[in-house]
Amino acid sequence: MNLIIRKLESKDIEKVYTLGIAIPEFSAKDEANHIFWAKDTLERFVDQGLSLVIEDQNSIVGFLLAVYQPITQKLTWENMYIEPAYQKRGLAEDCFQKTWEMARKEGAIVAEALVASDNLSAQKMCKHLGFNSAGDYQWMLKWKDKI
Repeated sequence: MNLIIRKLESKDIEKVYTLGIAIPEFSAKDEANHIFWAKDTLERFVDQGLSLVIEDQNSIVGFLLAVYQPITQKLTWENMYIEPAYQKRGLAEDCFQKTWEMARKEGAIVAEALVASDNLSAQKMCKHLGFNSAGDYQWMLKWKDKI
């Protein structure tokens, strides 16, 4: 095993998309369909430079999609996935720490993680990283073609 955490690149989009579309929890539901980020959106994650992939021998085994919002000075961790065989090795924490360090250099003063209320292991990790619960919310979206 030769694990490497590196920045998301354009060449990674197809694999990240394939991994992400298979995870229903990452998908927003638009009445009938579950939808992961579009490939052009993944390209914007690449352009901002805060998202990461985890590789093992040139194969992507995980990713973290993150975005920094300069107006609010907030880093948002949108989606994290690690293949089951690679979980429980501290990789998620390593990825979160790397993005936080990069975002702080750009001016971030706060970070948020969107964690499902039933994802207790992710909540535990976030608390270990110093996060506090900000409350429970209903995730609501409005699609541009529904305006």
